[in-house]
Amino acid sequence: MTLPAGREERQVLAAYLERHRLKRSAQREAILDAFLRAGHHVSVEDLLKIVRRRHPDVGRTTIYRTLKLFREAGLASELAFGDEARFEPLWNRDHHDHFVCVSCGEILEFQSPEIERLQTEIAERVGFKVEGHRHTIFGRCRRCAAKPAREARGR
Repeated sequence: MTLPAGREERQVLAAYLERHRLKRSAQREAILDAFLRAGHHVSVEDLLKIVRRRHPDVGRTTIYRTLKLFREAGLASELAFGDEARFEPLWNRDHHDHFVCVSCGEILEFQSPEIERLQTEIAERVGFKVEGHRHTIFGRCRRCAAKPAREARGR
């Protein structure tokens, strides 16, 4: 039986808060709802804008601390690109890797069984036990690659 969207994540968060003797709060619930609804890679600023539509009193520090809490609870993954960190839902998601546009910041997800197989083969060959990885490729998305070089840099 699958639970409605967000319900399982709420249970994971509640269990984490209880284990660490932290309080449940309406703000944390609102931030979790907004984070899950966003459904993509969001920055603290992105999430702040979304949350403030319904909860104007929520501050940047609260968003940042709550995203850190989600990360620690296993609900979010942090992706650091340059000066900005982005967060994506992690709970019950298949492993994937990322293409990141260095011009506009667009993030494209991809999966490659061939890359996964090669990583495993190479690790075995050198006697390395892989416990996890992140594969991020930086370049220019289709839109930015089509622009003249000067315009693409001027973001």
